[in-house]
Amino acid sequence: MKDIYQLIWEADQNENGIQPILSTEEGNPEKGFIKVNTNLEDSNKDLRVLTDLFIPEHKKETYQLGLRLFDNYALREGDEELDTAEERTEVHNFVDAIIDTAPMQVAREYVAQQTGSSLTRQRWYNTLMEMWFRKYSMGGDPHLSGFEHVVMGEQDGSKAKGYHFWYKYYLDDGFARLQDGIYQDAFPELQDDRINYEGTKMADNQEHYPETVTISYRWFAPDYEREALRPLFKKIGGFFVGCSIEGLLALGTVRGHLGINAPKKAVINGAEYEMKLYHSNNRRHIRTFYPKFIRGISVVPDSPEPPVVVPDPPIIVPATPDNIRIIAALINPKGDDRGLESITLINIGPEPMAINNWRILDKNGKSTSFSIPTLEAGDTYKLVLDGRGAQLSNKGGIIKLLNEKGEMIHLVSYSYGQVRTQGKTTLF
Repeated sequence: MKDIYQLIWEADQNENGIQPILSTEEGNPEKGFIKVNTNLEDSNKDLRVLTDLFIPEHKKETYQLGLRLFDNYALREGDEELDTAEERTEVHNFVDAIIDTAPMQVAREYVAQQTGSSLTRQRWYNTLMEMWFRKYSMGGDPHLSGFEHVVMGEQDGSKAKGYHFWYKYYLDDGFARLQDGIYQDAFPELQDDRINYEGTKMADNQEHYPETVTISYRWFAPDYEREALRPLFKKIGGFFVGCSIEGLLALGTVRGHLGINAPKKAVINGAEYEMKLYHSNNRRHIRTFYPKFIRGISVVPDSPEPPVVVPDPPIIVPATPDNIRIIAALINPKGDDRGLESITLINIGPEPMAINNWRILDKNGKSTSFSIPTLEAGDTYKLVLDGRGAQLSNKGGIIKLLNEKGEMIHLVSYSYGQVRTQGKTTLF
């Protein structure tokens, strides 16, 4: 099975996440994109780290709902925060909007599988609220929360702490007055550009992987409680680039869930990261979460120099169950779905393989068993669901491939937006 963090990343990219690319590359408007500057060595304090952004209209909803939360929090860690009824409604509207998204579904399924328990929508909702939005006290600070620290950032004296969401950084780095409207209302005299770039802190080869950046900067942060700006310094700041808020929270929820032993490292799009996470003192809430680049583990494409290759080159493995993948599905066929839904598998291995009594499992736990006497290397197999077992919801869901022992071989997810057109096959 793929790295769980890669699965969440892919699910998010298929839904509301947008593609991080280098500033020298062309973006795809249909998928959306954010460009990462390839010239981070420049000492210019006005340098833009994230240069060009395009979010397609169909991906904007959760970004806009997230924006409404930005002015709900006090900047100083030591300030008390009393939520208004309107602010609580905004939080619940946001969580209700993200809970059924593709990355959250993948995260929820993984937690349920690892804990061996049923994880209802309400329990998952409560988990997200507790880990990310519930206020807690720590170190003399009365009202902290994971969402505030990771997404918004906080003031600790002259230091900026947290602040690990790329879109918040992008808005503060010269575009907020054009896009978020919040700061303009509170601080009409505020300069648009509130971040001074202080230099790169990239590790070797990290510049080839636009999924993350690590930099140093000064952030002029708005303090809503005191209607003032706070010049804060972030000596080293790192964040994923391109994921939606729900994608970021899904990654952090899996990493921080106490009921499972999630990996502490991730491999996402050919790079390895340490998934840095700290809990509150009572261990019930997220304190902070961010990626730390370790190394590239794949060939860097389109490099002007000879390709950068992993120290230990990849080994070609013989045919194994892991060589069977779900590559497509007809989820919303024309007419009545029953008996017309299908899933396409492929053998990516170098040898033929026999499949005996494997299962397809849907998001509700219903399954369909099947066998394939021989699936040749490189060949595909179309499995038609009869409607009595696994069923593919048109509202979004997951598809799991299990072997005869019940072990997960592959998992894919899809959103409502991907399957709204009847008769269209979804590629994974």
